[in-house]
Amino acid sequence: MTSDRATTLQAAFQVCDLGALTGAEIDSYYVDLSTVRSARSITSVSKRLSFLKPGQPAAILFTGHRGCGKSTELQRIKRRWELEYEVIYIKATDELDINDADYKDIYLVIVKYLTQALQSWGLNSDPALVSVFEDWFKDITQETERTKETSVSVEGKTGVGGGIASVLAMSVNLLAQIKGSEKHKRLIRESLQQGFSRLQDHTNALLKDAFSKLQTKKPNTKGFLFIFDNLDRVPPQVGEHLFLRYANQLAELHCAVIYTVPISVIYSGNNYANVFDKLNVMPMVNIYQFERGQPELGYSTDGLNAMAALVDRRVDSDRIFESRDVLLELAQLSGGHVRQLMQLLRAACLTAEGNRISSADITLVAADEQNHFERFIPSDHYPVLVEIYQNKGVLLEPAAQAMMQSMLFNITVLEYSQLDNQQAWKYINPLVRRTNAFQEALRA
Repeated sequence: MTSDRATTLQAAFQVCDLGALTGAEIDSYYVDLSTVRSARSITSVSKRLSFLKPGQPAAILFTGHRGCGKSTELQRIKRRWELEYEVIYIKATDELDINDADYKDIYLVIVKYLTQALQSWGLNSDPALVSVFEDWFKDITQETERTKETSVSVEGKTGVGGGIASVLAMSVNLLAQIKGSEKHKRLIRESLQQGFSRLQDHTNALLKDAFSKLQTKKPNTKGFLFIFDNLDRVPPQVGEHLFLRYANQLAELHCAVIYTVPISVIYSGNNYANVFDKLNVMPMVNIYQFERGQPELGYSTDGLNAMAALVDRRVDSDRIFESRDVLLELAQLSGGHVRQLMQLLRAACLTAEGNRISSADITLVAADEQNHFERFIPSDHYPVLVEIYQNKGVLLEPAAQAMMQSMLFNITVLEYSQLDNQQAWKYINPLVRRTNAFQEALRA
């Protein structure tokens, strides 16, 4: 337990921010939840990396609800493998139009980060490889210029410093143009589509060349490991576009890549395992006593205490909460979702009128969140939510299954896993269970 835990509501609000733990924060605030949440997804990713031979490619899918703690675990994976791999961590939200991400954009991002790494080491790529990349870029930009309706400022950008700097400039420029406007994006992507096989070949040749350069710098390296975080934020239809329709293209990069995937994609009715092999799913912290035929579940003391421990690690709970029961009430409302726990706590810090958070403060905060859910949940979802509440998500009709995809994406439904047999099951977000609309649907 750290000695500098928050002792005021203001400090608690600050220290319970919603971002992933990084660097020294992991040492200070990380809590091992493996006794209340299956850790198989995390150990499976590491085992896969350990089994790879040097230079052997792999496309690894890692999924779970947004805010369940994936990014923190990816930061730990990054730390774990930094000695054996050249790990390149990428926030997809920084590089891509997350609402319209495309597999060709991901190739450009790989080229950008790879060339940045080579540049930082003072290394260059094979001149012949750089030359073919430059030729490809000129062809793409000429095609774009030929078909453009307005000026697309991609010309004259290839010669920035020559060599690897030139390839870096190309990728940066194209990514900027793609994010810059819908018209430019459409024109450039049309050109990239026509020349994709060349982009793929050149990117993989660049990766192969960079790996040989890396081996001269680190003889025992296993190669490059790219971690694409935040790709799980793409809308479900974009997720299906990337990880189902164009799965082969994402799997054919000649390096190790971890992709975060929207959990809704795995319920699309298509078999992602045709390309990606095993999917690694990070479930919710199990705060319930699972019983499939029992609609209203009891709580697991171990699960609630584990959620409370996440708070205890950051704040002096005796000074922040009126009682331990108030903290456990917060843990119940979290549904075992780490970000929801922190969101509720931060809101309670703002709501509390005294120096400590009371049960009444928690009730007010929960009511605000209930209203939030009630505003966006379509009315036709409630009968399905009741069905999931009653049978934990099994044997849904196809239409209901399709609705459940968006429910998982919007965290109105949460996925859990039994610790003993790893069997997955679904349950309604506790904040949704408390809404008037859900209670009325339950009585209907």
